[in-house]
Amino acid sequence: MLLLNIEEKNHGQNFQLKDINVEINPGEITLLLGHNGAGKTTIIKSMFGLMDYAGSLSINGQAVDMNQSNHIDYLKQHVAYISDGIGLFEYLTPREYFSLIEKTFPAKVNLNLLEKFIEIFELEQYLDLPIDQLSHGNKKKTQIVSQLFRESDYVVFDEPTNGLDPDMVIVLKKTLSLLKERGKGIMLSTHHLNFGEDLYDHLIILRNGDKKLNDSKTNIYHRLGPMNVEQIYQSVNQDYYQHVEEVINELYN
Repeated sequence: MLLLNIEEKNHGQNFQLKDINVEINPGEITLLLGHNGAGKTTIIKSMFGLMDYAGSLSINGQAVDMNQSNHIDYLKQHVAYISDGIGLFEYLTPREYFSLIEKTFPAKVNLNLLEKFIEIFELEQYLDLPIDQLSHGNKKKTQIVSQLFRESDYVVFDEPTNGLDPDMVIVLKKTLSLLKERGKGIMLSTHHLNFGEDLYDHLIILRNGDKKLNDSKTNIYHRLGPMNVEQIYQSVNQDYYQHVEEVINELYN
């Protein structure tokens, strides 16, 4: 299990995360939802030591201290991060970049998986072109493949569908289902309410840094009924949507 506990995180003068627990279990998908500025990326950056916060992080029962280099190495070995920004070495080719990942994580990579991911994400014809010459979508696919063939215990995606065409969105969903079946723990942070509809096991919804919901799909269904993700999202944010409806109605009065 990966467990992040943010007791308090201030970001700027007007934003605060408080008492946020993020749990990623092996073989399950945690879906993290919220509007722009809700705190999703702040949570992810805190998880990877890119932001300071008051709280704790543990991976497979091992406490992680970001002030110790061996703990940071432990985090990198066990958790893959696919960020919203692509951030590749664009002077390399995809083949060279995959080789760099292989040399960085020699005990973790699965070259058979790499071959299969290159095929299903349709990267064969781009392997020997500089990444700088690739389209945004093919850069995104290169980023995704570079992290998935590492065989990490946990995978964290921030806006996984950005830049992907409809075919690749479907391929990614099928890939995530397979990774889940293989026992990987996954977190998806997204604005697209329907992307994780059939995938998620645990749902976290934020609004302006506040935790509106943090529960399993089973418990949510028991409490709210068999709603889809969009209905759940509107239900826990009903005050906001009531205000929106009032304003919209005023437009026509």
